[in-house]
Amino acid sequence: MLRRLRLTSFRCHAAADLDSLGSRVLLMGANGRGKTTLLEAVSILGRLRSFRTRTLRDLTRHGAEGWRVEGSWADEAGPVRLGVVWRGQGRELEIDGRTGASTEEFWGRALVVVAQGGDFSIFEGGSAERRAGFDILLAGIQSPWLGTLRRLKEVVRQRAALLRSPHPNRTEWEVWTKQLAELEQSLRPAREELARRFVPHLEEVHRELTEGAEKLQVTYQPLGDIPSAGPEREELWIRERERGLNLVGPQRDDWDFSLGGRSLSRFGSEGQRRSACLAVRLAELHLIRETRKRTPVLLVDDALKELDEKRRGAFWKLVPPEAQVLYASAHDRPDEGGDSWVILQISPGAVRSVAA
Repeated sequence: MLRRLRLTSFRCHAAADLDSLGSRVLLMGANGRGKTTLLEAVSILGRLRSFRTRTLRDLTRHGAEGWRVEGSWADEAGPVRLGVVWRGQGRELEIDGRTGASTEEFWGRALVVVAQGGDFSIFEGGSAERRAGFDILLAGIQSPWLGTLRRLKEVVRQRAALLRSPHPNRTEWEVWTKQLAELEQSLRPAREELARRFVPHLEEVHRELTEGAEKLQVTYQPLGDIPSAGPEREELWIRERERGLNLVGPQRDDWDFSLGGRSLSRFGSEGQRRSACLAVRLAELHLIRETRKRTPVLLVDDALKELDEKRRGAFWKLVPPEAQVLYASAHDRPDEGGDSWVILQISPGAVRSVAA
């Protein structure tokens, strides 16, 4: 559970301090007042990335030289104070006031799941978006995979740079291809196991959300294996050298979403896609709880406004009572939980408590 959140020079907030947060927190305010920005800050503490931009520099308040986000957490793993600082040239991580923490030390100290309104990239975006989402989940339930995924990113980058060069060296290509094949051999079974464990949670949650009227299916789709030797290996070298591109590897795997046997992105209605998005996020939360024996914070960014009353009610029933919820909305006051909601009125640099 997030106990306290402090921001400095972060987007529209020159400074903001949220203290004594409860298990259900409603962030209210007009559009553009900084509600989503607060959720974004919590996401950075939990996942070291924003759900709105890939560039940390973009989070800096206009006129400032950098920003700082700090949060105090307490869950089943015990209390911890985390900080992320951007000073214009790079990121710095803090754990309990100690600066210079590594990504591996920081990762997994705070667990977060993000549900956004219109979060359709998991089935409408490219394969990179879908793959990244599931890889974050993989690293979320088993932290050591973070290092493997970071290594994959570096090998792919180096291999791509080699293939783009005017005269790529075959020996160097073999070195990077061997490393890519080794990463493939470890990552693909892990992704297959993730699918095996994730899909039952997804199907159950989606069934509850839709009262069994729809059947959502997700399948992991790996690319073919990297050839180890012989004519196929030679052919791969020739094709990649001619095109200047990585054509193989686990960085090209994909995930497929279908509803009733038909493509969700092509044939799903607005409500069906929104329900599927929420089902994915709730399934993530349940899988992390099952695996880590810890309860993530659920960040909900105006993700329910297009759902009918039954599906909204089903959503709140599927959120575990132990899970802290931070819900940003310009207009909604959930009936679920009654007086248990702490309501905060948000404006740039100001947080005001409001009676329920």
